[in-house]
Amino acid sequence: MIFESFVTGSRDNFVRWAYSRTGSMDDAREAANEAFLKIYVRWDDVLASENADAFAHKILKDVVADILRKRDRRPYSLVGLAFDPSASPINRAPAEEIDQVALRLQVYKAVEALPHQQRVCVTEHYLLDTPIDQIARRMGITASTVRSHLDAARTALAEVFGVPSEPSDEKGVTG
Repeated sequence: MIFESFVTGSRDNFVRWAYSRTGSMDDAREAANEAFLKIYVRWDDVLASENADAFAHKILKDVVADILRKRDRRPYSLVGLAFDPSASPINRAPAEEIDQVALRLQVYKAVEALPHQQRVCVTEHYLLDTPIDQIARRMGITASTVRSHLDAARTALAEVFGVPSEPSDEKGVTG
């Protein structure tokens, strides 16, 4: 029962995270399923661990690394997520859409250039819509540390894009 609840509550996040690294929904689903199988086999260890979410996420990260290694690929860059494979050819796109694609690419490249912890927090919170508390549990850090990473990342990104950095609404807020 507990394992089934864990799978139900984690499946979407596992698939989204795996997709952000593999760039393939099929690979992402395969990774999530394989991770859940490995988690099931080690369920007693997961429950006995200090941080079950972090333990389970580590298993998922290892499975994704194995899938990428088997396919001789590097982790997928967020830059690739900017394009919809069904999009019309660029010569037919209005100028505003082309500008949006260029801006998205700049944002994704800027996020990829952030320090690891900031990049993970930004990716999970803003791109994968993961709540701060869940990111904190998964990373084995406090929610306030996640908010600090997000605040530092926002400041760095504002500097990259030459916009004034505004105080965060999330700072000091639980959630």
